[in-house]
Amino acid sequence: SGNMRCFEAMGAGALLLTDAGNYPPGMVDGRAMSVYADAKVAVGLIEKSLSDGSWRNIAAASHSMIRSEYSKEKQMEKFLTFV
Repeated sequence: SGNMRCFEAMGAGALLLTDAGNYPPGMVDGRAMSVYADAKVAVGLIEKSLSDGSWRNIAAASHSMIRSEYSKEKQMEKFLTFV
């Protein structure tokens, strides 16, 4: 889990609705993304997010997290610790 699709969705400011799994730091269910265990749960999350608008807050939080925690500057800092 935590493939490029996740970073792209969050970086674009979209709500990431994804299957349960292990995700990189910052990718927290209910704060930065919505996670489902099966199709029934996914449908419920979609309906809830669209009806109460909660997707906006989660999408905004995930976008902010990606910009701060996974910026090019942070990536370079981490890279330089290995070389």
